[in-house]
Amino acid sequence: MRILFAQIIFCVIFFLALPALAAGSGNNIETTFGGQIKVSFTGTGFGNDSIHSEFKDETWFDSGLNLRIKSRTFFNDNLSFDCHYLFTSSMGDSMEASEFFFEKYPGTLIARAFRRKFDNDDTKLMDLSSKITQGNDYFFYHRLDRFNFSLDGDFGRITIGRQAVTWGNGLLFNPMDVFNPFSPYDTERDYKKGDDMAYFQTFFEKGDDLQLIYVPRRDLQDKDIKFSKSSIGAKYHLYQNDTEFDFMAAKHYEDAIAGIGCVGTLDSAVWRSDVIYTFAGGDMEDDFLSFIVNIDYSWVWIKKNFYGFIEYYYSGLGVDDYSNAFTDYDLSTRISRGEIFGLGKNYLSSSLRIELNPLVNFNFTAIVNLNDPSYLLQPGITWNAAQNLEITIGANFAIGGKGDEYGQVQIPFSTKTMDYGSNLFLWVTMFF
Repeated sequence: MRILFAQIIFCVIFFLALPALAAGSGNNIETTFGGQIKVSFTGTGFGNDSIHSEFKDETWFDSGLNLRIKSRTFFNDNLSFDCHYLFTSSMGDSMEASEFFFEKYPGTLIARAFRRKFDNDDTKLMDLSSKITQGNDYFFYHRLDRFNFSLDGDFGRITIGRQAVTWGNGLLFNPMDVFNPFSPYDTERDYKKGDDMAYFQTFFEKGDDLQLIYVPRRDLQDKDIKFSKSSIGAKYHLYQNDTEFDFMAAKHYEDAIAGIGCVGTLDSAVWRSDVIYTFAGGDMEDDFLSFIVNIDYSWVWIKKNFYGFIEYYYSGLGVDDYSNAFTDYDLSTRISRGEIFGLGKNYLSSSLRIELNPLVNFNFTAIVNLNDPSYLLQPGITWNAAQNLEITIGANFAIGGKGDEYGQVQIPFSTKTMDYGSNLFLWVTMFF
């Protein structure tokens, strides 16, 4: 590792000690702190024909703990430093199943599908993650999820270090956000995973702005920074009358990407659209188009606040036979990199939020694969139980038949299927 456990602790001590250092230096340095602790419990069920039953044909139970400590230090009006320390523990059947399938199907697609989702920094510029301990059914690790300096001035803003940047107008699916996007299936969207990058933004007249991004990455084999593994992009945001436009161009790994987006209003609603074309490694046969269009609206009815949206997403990289997703290089590579999340071509999603009272919100999201069709339904209730305490109860219901994406997908060279699974979850979050 390029930075080990002790070095991470040193970084944490450093940003915790910044106020004392500032007082000793006599400079007008200000530091703010915050964070959250989240405890989660999940129960997941799978179909009888699913490969999951080889490990356990009963409900899988998992739990986790997530601690995030945030610090922002202002050295003056122009220079600031952000640091987020993240401690994560995961325990339960999913962890144990990973070891089970790795030993039973070593080196296979099945073992890869069940691999532990540990956010290591093997390909990042800085290695700011460290595994603390692990066993058959648990692992603990910690990382610095934000670690960056920002300089503001008349020229705009420059931020260098571990950070998160979002491009695109998608509400669930977001094909323009290629660098570190959320999964459309994520019900937890508190923070995006940080990535090591250099970011520049400058402003022009009428509010137009230009953003530039460079994301260096290492080759897994020799650990050197390679341009072929890195990303560089530019996005220009333009205001034209009542419509906003985005023009994006990027080089991402070996792909070249071009995109255009727009945002406008329709009465009291807001509509958005992004169109992305990917030149896949210079081979025209592998090029593909993706786009989204959505509209959202807020209203008051029966003295309750409502918010809802509808979104259509098209993926030119989607397949008709989902079993091919295991062996399709372009699709499986982008899925493993966390860039594309759906296996199909056409998706329609919608979401509704109702403020039942100022402390309780009901949410319902539905994602439909239009080609099957199959469905992913996500109901949930969030209760602000106290000033700094939030409780969320929710579910993910996957509904589909054999051969459907949200049903049971046949695993190549196997008699088994991969079941998306349905689950119930409970989150308890304390903020500080």
